[in-house]
Amino acid sequence: MKIESTPRAVAVVARARAARSGTLTITIGTGCCESTAPFLYEDFWPGPDQAVVGEVDGVPVYAPEYLRHSYPGDDGVVVDVLEGIDAESLSIETEWACRLFLRGFGVDSGSDARCIAEPAEVTPTVATGGPSRIAGELPEALRHLRIR
Repeated sequence: MKIESTPRAVAVVARARAARSGTLTITIGTGCCESTAPFLYEDFWPGPDQAVVGEVDGVPVYAPEYLRHSYPGDDGVVVDVLEGIDAESLSIETEWACRLFLRGFGVDSGSDARCIAEPAEVTPTVATGGPSRIAGELPEALRHLRIR
């Protein structure tokens, strides 16, 4: 598996190095909610099936065995950055309103510094103070249901 990085990713990792005193690592393929999104951690202990697959500005990038086998030889990904977003993550860079993410080799990030398109119109949601679409209550039989 081959790992490359953009200048933006290098700058974010350098900023984390300047802000943190511990050992930095990046791990991919272990997020429960963000799937293969890269996580930049301080003093992280990689899992037993993780191995170094590359580096970003001297910080090792770890990937689990299943992901390494998905990218044989020189196949791989590019670590890049989405800027100007509010992310809820344990990854260090989210403190600075940006998030590391993966893209394929040869994919042009375009001229937009954020690398994502803004929606033409924002639909209000419960999270943004809009109305809830939930009406009524759970049936009595489901109110105390325990799922294991």
